[in-house]
Amino acid sequence: MVSIVLIAVTIFISLVAWQKPDLMGKMLMNPYRIQHRNEYWRFISSGFIHADFMHLFFNLFSFFFFGVQLEQIFNQLFPSIASELFIIFYLLAILVADLPTYFKQKNNPNYNSLGASGAVSAVIFAGILFFPTEKIYLF
Repeated sequence: MVSIVLIAVTIFISLVAWQKPDLMGKMLMNPYRIQHRNEYWRFISSGFIHADFMHLFFNLFSFFFFGVQLEQIFNQLFPSIASELFIIFYLLAILVADLPTYFKQKNNPNYNSLGASGAVSAVIFAGILFFPTEKIYLF
């Protein structure tokens, strides 16, 4: 399952970044550095790091329940390329969620953000679009 792989990758990258502050700094969403130093990777890398364990847990807990369901929908709609499309959807969601911040803060050298909340929100709302009346039971 692609969702499980994305969760594992995000956990791994966050754990490594917590131990290496320089790496964390290079991965942060910093619109000023994107604008003035062409560090475009920050649009995506910031979605794979989190501030602390609780931030990581709540993002990935939400992503797990909706991501697995959305992945199944992708498998039904696009059987031969579902995994690739799901990854593209997730990465584009990180990027698109960062765009308003980028345009608002591109001249502010002190602004930083991180986390997968934008991508997780996209996955949750896509799930709601496919199942608007479905009740989700967590336990």
